[in-house]
Amino acid sequence: MSDDEHRNPSEVSSERSWFDEVAARAQDIASRDVFFLAIVGLTVLWAPSYFLLHSLDHWYIAFVLPAEILTLFLVVLLENHNRRSEQALHRKLDAFAAALAAIAADSASEDVRKHAKELRAAVGLQDRESTD
Repeated sequence: MSDDEHRNPSEVSSERSWFDEVAARAQDIASRDVFFLAIVGLTVLWAPSYFLLHSLDHWYIAFVLPAEILTLFLVVLLENHNRRSEQALHRKLDAFAAALAAIAADSASEDVRKHAKELRAAVGLQDRESTD
């Protein structure tokens, strides 16, 4: 079953790849105030290094290049974590919608049965919806 195919929560394995584990750990670290303070501290320490390097080019590259590389890695890792979180949330909502639709389908009210039909159509909608 591909990642794009709709799966119920009970069909999702608890096994995560090494990349998913690294992404989860990166999200845990980057979302803390200590990480932010460390970045601010590094920036404050970097500023006076201009007087040690005596060249604006070396001074700029000494901070910007590693910062850009770190930013790239963090974006990739955090997007992986966000994608997995979003998939899990959709699966939970789909299970809830399917259960509620099953209950509502037995209703005597035509209006409630109409809503049950819409709930069933909403299950897996994230896999079918286009941005067009």
